[in-house]
Amino acid sequence: MVTSTRARFGQFVYKRRRLLNLTQDQVTAAGGPSDAAQTRAENGTGPDPSIETLRKLDVALRWAPGSAARTLEGGSPTPLEALDADERSAPSRPLTLGPSEIPLSLDTIIEILGPHTRITKLSAAHPEVPGLADAAADLSRVVSKITGAYVTRLLEVNGGPAGPRQPLIEFAFGHLLEEPSTADDPHEREEALYRRFLYGRGEGLDAATRERFWRRWEDAVRLKDTDHPERSGDTEVTA
Repeated sequence: MVTSTRARFGQFVYKRRRLLNLTQDQVTAAGGPSDAAQTRAENGTGPDPSIETLRKLDVALRWAPGSAARTLEGGSPTPLEALDADERSAPSRPLTLGPSEIPLSLDTIIEILGPHTRITKLSAAHPEVPGLADAAADLSRVVSKITGAYVTRLLEVNGGPAGPRQPLIEFAFGHLLEEPSTADDPHEREEALYRRFLYGRGEGLDAATRERFWRRWEDAVRLKDTDHPERSGDTEVTA
């Protein structure tokens, strides 16, 4: 059975392939999925395309990363030529890395977590010390922001919502992927929802929020590729 959503997605794939004047064999040769997978995608038959198929469609059809997955969910793809045109017409961006943004390596994050854990344990063991519990709570909030920013960037550069899930991330930072409380700070709630979206837990988000998150992820990937192609072990964290 062909659903309206799948039929719509298939039309985008078919029309894009024809616009590029490609046969299915040429799409496959350009890094796309197999002929059979393309036929199912274009006709809207069979199960939903896999994450790998969606990523291959982005590559072969010259769509921005995540376009096929977003289109399958009701959005629209972003052709790479549209991005190229935007970049040609946009003025050069000034350097923004400064006092409010610093690169942090994983080693630094681990160093921060060590004393944070010790202070938290001291606070629990010595409730009689004035101000210690409040100081530990304040430190926990700051550390949560830092590690949250690190995990967000980690998810962005490893495929985002269309990428493979990394069990190691959930094992080490599972608490940062939990459903945020409605009582949380609005900014922190937004960041928590965005992390869940990047990890493939975007169910329940309204269409406007999903589209905003898709755009944010695409912008983040573009900035990484154009601004810091040589950087691999650091993450920019905004204080």
